Amino acid sequence: MRGWYFSDDGGLPEEDLRELADLLAMQLYGTLERKVYGLSKQDVAELVAPYIEDLTPEDQRSVAWLVWDLFQEALKIEMRERRRRR
Repeated sequence: MRGWYFSDDGGLPEEDLRELADLLAMQLYGTLERKVYGLSKQDVAELVAPYIEDLTPEDQRSVAWLVWDLFQEALKIEMRERRRRR
C-alpha cells in the first residue's frame, strides 16, 4: 500500500482503500461463502477490524462500508442471475 507516501493526513488514497476492501471481501466470502450476504454493516466492521486496526478511524469505517457494499452488490447480481435462469 502506498498510503503513507501519498497522504498528508495518514489516510490511504481511495484506490488503496478499494483494493483493500476487495481483498477483505474475497477473504470473508472465501470463509463464510453466501452467509456474507446476511451480514450487517456492524458485523462486517467487527470481522475486518483486526486487519485494519492500523488505519485511521475514517479509513476503517470506509473499508468496512466498502466491504459491506460489495456484498450487497454481489447479492443483487446473484439474484438477477437466478431470475434469468428461471
